[in-house]
Amino acid sequence: MTTTQAQASAALPAEPGAPGGAPVEREFTVQARSQRQQIIRRFTRGPVGMSGLVVFLVMLAFGFLGPLVYRTDYATQDSGAQSVAPGVQGYPLGSDAIGRDLLAGLMTGVQRSLFIVLLFVVIALPLGLLVGALAGYFGRWVDSVLMRFVDLVLTVPLLVVLIVVASNFPGSRTPLGVGVILGLFGWLDLARIVRSQFLSLREKEYVEAAHALGASNSRIIFKHLIPNALGSLIVWTTLAAATAIILEASLTYLGFGVNDPNATSLGRLVSDGVQATSTRPWLFYFPGITLVIIVLAINLIGDGIRDAFDPSNRRVRS
Repeated sequence: MTTTQAQASAALPAEPGAPGGAPVEREFTVQARSQRQQIIRRFTRGPVGMSGLVVFLVMLAFGFLGPLVYRTDYATQDSGAQSVAPGVQGYPLGSDAIGRDLLAGLMTGVQRSLFIVLLFVVIALPLGLLVGALAGYFGRWVDSVLMRFVDLVLTVPLLVVLIVVASNFPGSRTPLGVGVILGLFGWLDLARIVRSQFLSLREKEYVEAAHALGASNSRIIFKHLIPNALGSLIVWTTLAAATAIILEASLTYLGFGVNDPNATSLGRLVSDGVQATSTRPWLFYFPGITLVIIVLAINLIGDGIRDAFDPSNRRVRS
């Protein structure tokens, strides 16, 4: 019998032709699920996470597959269709003041906003993981130096830091530049989360056993500690991604975000539509609703992942 299988026997009713009509003993095999399989099963059976995932996939398809069907370039300006209402002159969601198609703009905005989020995660996740792992695993002066630096930066609101940096680097007001700025200053919370996880995990028996067997510090960190902190990392990634979209929109609204009209983002579309809310409400509400839907979907995915990694969760059978 392997570690993934268990055998059991049960007394079943007598089969026709059985000697003396005695019950028949049968063996059956039960396939045990690994921890990864249980997590995936809990997530796929949870309505919250799956609802968010379906909505997010729909928004991905809208942003990246939509332009293949709706072949209209957002940069194209139609002087004869300025500020057209939705459904008029072939514009499903209307046009802006210089005749650009808003539906095409939403598709471009979804692409740019998700690109900013991806860039943010690629930069912030390794930085926060590295700093938090070093501080939590080695402790002592390493922990003191790194965490005091994190505390110093956290004393200033993140939005203020981003505004100061963006104002001193005007060339960074592109989707690439905004994503880099968000990534360079968005890892501080993750570092504190990873540190607290490592402070607890490094005292576990399997870590002491790895030390006794002569395992190096890097092997213990990457083979034992990080995999056991994976749940917190994934939850942080989803929630931080939603925060990054909101921060990008806030920066752009304040004039320190994406400023290239042809490389628009959802935040840029919302910022441009604010002034026209009373006369051309479609320019504000459609980008705003799209932004809210994406943020809500990512938050729901994060909640579903958190519930799936929680071993005390019993609402969904594993």
